[in-house]
Amino acid sequence: MNASIGFPIFSSENKKLADKTTILSEPIPSIDLLERACYQLVKKLEKEIPENQTIHIVCGNGNNGADGLCIARILNFRGYSVVVSVLQNQSQFTIEHKIQYQLLKSTPVIITEIQAISELNILQNQIIIDAIIGSGLNKPIEGFLNEIIVKINESQNIVYSIDNPTGIGTWDHFEGQYIRAAKTFCLGTISPSLFNRSYIQDIRSIDIGLVELQGPTPLGWFLTIEKSSEFIKSLKPKHLKHDHKGTRGHTLIIGGNMGMHGAVCMSAKMASKVGAGNVTICSQTNTLPYITMMPEIQFKESALDGKAADYLDVDGYSSIAIGPGLGVTAKTTAFLSFLLGKRIFAPMVIDADALNIIAKNKNLFQRIPENSILTPHPKELERLFGKFENENAKWKFLSEFARKQKIHILAKDTYSILFCADGEIYANGTGNERLAKGGSGDKLTGLIAGYLAQGIQTKHAAICGMFELIEFA
Repeated sequence: MNASIGFPIFSSENKKLADKTTILSEPIPSIDLLERACYQLVKKLEKEIPENQTIHIVCGNGNNGADGLCIARILNFRGYSVVVSVLQNQSQFTIEHKIQYQLLKSTPVIITEIQAISELNILQNQIIIDAIIGSGLNKPIEGFLNEIIVKINESQNIVYSIDNPTGIGTWDHFEGQYIRAAKTFCLGTISPSLFNRSYIQDIRSIDIGLVELQGPTPLGWFLTIEKSSEFIKSLKPKHLKHDHKGTRGHTLIIGGNMGMHGAVCMSAKMASKVGAGNVTICSQTNTLPYITMMPEIQFKESALDGKAADYLDVDGYSSIAIGPGLGVTAKTTAFLSFLLGKRIFAPMVIDADALNIIAKNKNLFQRIPENSILTPHPKELERLFGKFENENAKWKFLSEFARKQKIHILAKDTYSILFCADGEIYANGTGNERLAKGGSGDKLTGLIAGYLAQGIQTKHAAICGMFELIEFA
């Protein structure tokens, strides 16, 4: 796949097509592709699991189970203590499963064939690897498999899943039990179902050398440090030795109402930090004491009401950000309404309370300038667009809305997802719990606005901002 961008996000059907295309074009037998994938996965697992740790691999009857059997053999060869449980109540083994089962039987690994829930013996402190069902599930788990999932979850052992936690199927089907995996290791491609924040803890993507599909395009791209750093670097502003502040743009950041001055200051500081030549805060006089601690930041006084917006000169700025600490009042609503009614040529970042104002006044959507970036967190997204039935409905709606409005929507979360005006989708895989604190969103607004000021494309500024935010957490 395209290593210069990241890992492709594919439906289960196109994931199978990617495997098949690789098998035919290299060419490589399917069993060898499986071995290659499992070898790369074991290299990741060795960094996660201590050598003295017992690993219990629970395998289904399909190719996900075949992965588990292959991993068991490689881990045993590497000196790990491995036990394997193979579920016997489902359909017949796949060819790959039969081959891997026979290969594993030639090793000292203990294999238990499970036909009843009482036969699954999970000991304390075992690491469990879920290789029961990967992608492609299209109905809720029932019966024996449901009991298996419940028992694994109730064990409270650390669980790693391969490709998908069992029970999470296509993104149209999230009902029923599912494995509560601490980490999911995705082989070559990413399933869109993993971006439902209610289900997944940690996604680890593994390059297994899949070829790039010439037919179906990915739903989007999953950006990771391993594969995306060069791609991100190529998007960032290019600086010349003779640059000066006048060549690196001027950012205007609007917000900081009474009691919320810190938000707009954090945004301004980040815009300056990523290279904007000049940064001006537009805020109430009460923000001034905070500005004095940042002498590089300029200040423009504003009452943040309708009259102030009417008189605010927005010409001459390279980028504009509005929302951090703005407040949701009648005055700030009038301010935003008048501001969006102006002819604004600089790209805009609309965040925080500016989004909350729009959520209460949906007519303002039509005033948002083309190429603007909206950066809602989950609650702000819900206020703007309501609740979605599932991830599929959310992705379809936000992608279509972004295209229709010719804007970019950056849905902030652990794995932030950017829906672009041109229809492209990017998911950021570098987020973690360090971002779970006040101010992270304000910093992101400043990062993006700072990059925009330096003249790069709006979409590229949003990608760089969400990818690099973790560095400033």
